Amino acid sequence: MGLEIIEIVEDDHSQAKLLDQILRQASFRTNVAFDGPSAMQDVWRIKPSLIMADDSLPGLTGREMCARLRQDPSTKHIPIIVLSGYSSEERRVETLDGGADDFIAKPYAAAELVARVRALLRRSQWGHGQEQELGDDLALTDSLYVAIYRGQKLTLSTQEWRALRRLAGTVGNVVPREELSTLLWGDDALLHDGELNRCMEQLNQKLSGEAPSTEHIKKVPGGFRLRSPLSEETDVIQAQ
Repeated sequence: MGLEIIEIVEDDHSQAKLLDQILRQASFRTNVAFDGPSAMQDVWRIKPSLIMADDSLPGLTGREMCARLRQDPSTKHIPIIVLSGYSSEERRVETLDGGADDFIAKPYAAAELVARVRALLRRSQWGHGQEQELGDDLALTDSLYVAIYRGQKLTLSTQEWRALRRLAGTVGNVVPREELSTLLWGDDALLHDGELNRCMEQLNQKLSGEAPSTEHIKKVPGGFRLRSPLSEETDVIQAQ
């Protein structure tokens, strides 16, 4: 993983220097910005493999950066870790719901920080730029996060995409909650139980479209399963 460029966004110069040293010692390349607007320019210019941003930045906060980057098709796939001096559950939930892929509270251990970076990069690489045919019902192309169902385009979040891909891998079978949570949030899986429910509900709503009573993803004891077949009709879900 030594070729990845990580964008560090930290207005505290001593903290930025520390992060830069930690990541470079782990064989990552880095680029440092000290405010939100400068970081956005860097991201659009160099397209880093991962962004590590402080929650409280001049000009643009880490959460505001997440929102803008997720709205841009050219940057919405880039993993984002938000660092914060606040560790409350409410702050974590707000940050993750706002588009961040992970949340690390300060102070942090260098070894854990590097492990989280590597884990997030692995999940990102696994879920980006691949194609998979899954029979007549479902085909996914991970690079675009778009599904076409009954002629309607469905835009999926990174979490929704990864969850759908995993559920589609064993259509009709139950995927444990713990497995889905770990897939979507890594080591912080236990903190995201409510978010997993919301993710499944939102994904189900998108698949159901104008038929909200249709339940494509069923919540069952211990996990979730994707209904097989997806519909009694000849509906097709595919990515393009």
